Amino acid sequence: MRNDMIKWLTLIMILALPFTGHATKYGILHLKSVGVSYATTEAVANLLAGDLTSLGHTVLNPEAMDDATGTIIECYQTACAADAGAVAEVERVIYGSLSTLGEKHIVQVSVVNVATREVVWAGSLAAKTAEDLDTVVKRLAKSISEGKKAEETVEVGLITEEEEKEPLRRRVFHTTGIKVGVIKPLGGYADAGMLFLSGAQYWYEMPNLAVEVAAYYAWTGSLGFDLEGNAAEFVAPEISILYMTSKGDISPYFGGGFGLGWITLQPEGDFDLGTAIGPAFNAGCGVVFFRTYDLKITADIRYRINFAQVSAIIDQDNRFEGPHHGITFSIGLSYRPRPKGCGGCGGGCLNIW
Repeated sequence: MRNDMIKWLTLIMILALPFTGHATKYGILHLKSVGVSYATTEAVANLLAGDLTSLGHTVLNPEAMDDATGTIIECYQTACAADAGAVAEVERVIYGSLSTLGEKHIVQVSVVNVATREVVWAGSLAAKTAEDLDTVVKRLAKSISEGKKAEETVEVGLITEEEEKEPLRRRVFHTTGIKVGVIKPLGGYADAGMLFLSGAQYWYEMPNLAVEVAAYYAWTGSLGFDLEGNAAEFVAPEISILYMTSKGDISPYFGGGFGLGWITLQPEGDFDLGTAIGPAFNAGCGVVFFRTYDLKITADIRYRINFAQVSAIIDQDNRFEGPHHGITFSIGLSYRPRPKGCGGCGGGCLNIW
C-alpha cells in the first residue's frame, strides 16, 4: 500500500509540473533618482520587492542587498549589477531609475542574469501621479515574473495612462450590446424543440465582479403556425452577478441572477395559446474575451428556469404548468464608444479604476 501511495504522489507531482512556475531569487538595487525624492524612489524599489515576493519569488530589497555585499550599492549599469548579484548570491539583479517628465513619473528597470551577465528583461512604464506608482510597479513585477513585455500583461486595474491613449484600450467600465443563442428545453416548454434566443445586454464591471442587465426573447420559430408543441418566452429585466476569475484579456466567470419572464405555450394539436408570468432564474459560467478593450465578446452556458404556471389550455390532460427549464448557450457582443471630450455629468471623464 505504501508503494501505491508513493506512485500516486509521484504521478500528482509530475502532472503538477506544467502548472508550477519557476521561483527565481532576485536582488533589487537602489534605483537612480531623477527629479524625485529619495524616499519615493526607495518606496518604489520596496514595492517591487514585495510584489515579486507575492508572485512566489525570493527577493532581496535594496537594504538586504547592501547587507549581503557589505556596502551601499549605487549601481546603474549591467556589469556592476552582475558583480553585486554574484556577491549577494542571487540569480538575477534588478536596477534602474525613477524619473519625472512634467507631472508623469517614469519607472525604468532592467533585469540582468548574474551567471551570463546579460540583460534578460528591460522595460518602463509611466504613472500619471506619484499615487499611481503602486499600479505601475505591480504591472512591472508581473511582466518581470512572466518574462513578457509590459504591454503583453495588461489587465483590469493595471492599465496605465499611456495605454489609455491607445485606440482600443478600454477607458470605461460599462458596455452595451447584443446576445444571441439557443435554449435546449429540459421540461415544461410544451414539449417544444430548440428555442432560438436574441436580446440586449448591459455590463457594468468592477475588478472582480460584473453586473449584467439583460432582456431576451426566445421562440421556437413556428409559434401559432403549425400543430407542433411550441413555446415563446420573454424575460426582462434579468439581473446577474458574475464573478470574474481573472483580470486579463481572457477571463472565465461564473454566477447567476434572476428576472421576470412572460411565457406563451401552444400544445401539440391545438391552436389556442396559454400565457403566464413568473420569476425566472439562471446560473452558469462563461468566458469574456478582450476584457481590457472597448469591444468585448462573451460566451457562456447557463441553466435557466421559469416558474410561470400556465393554466389549462384544452383539458386536464393538456396542462403545461411550470417549472419551465433548460440549458442556454449564448454569444454576446458589446461595445462602448469612446466619449468625445469630457463634457456631461459634471464635465468628468470615466477611466478604468
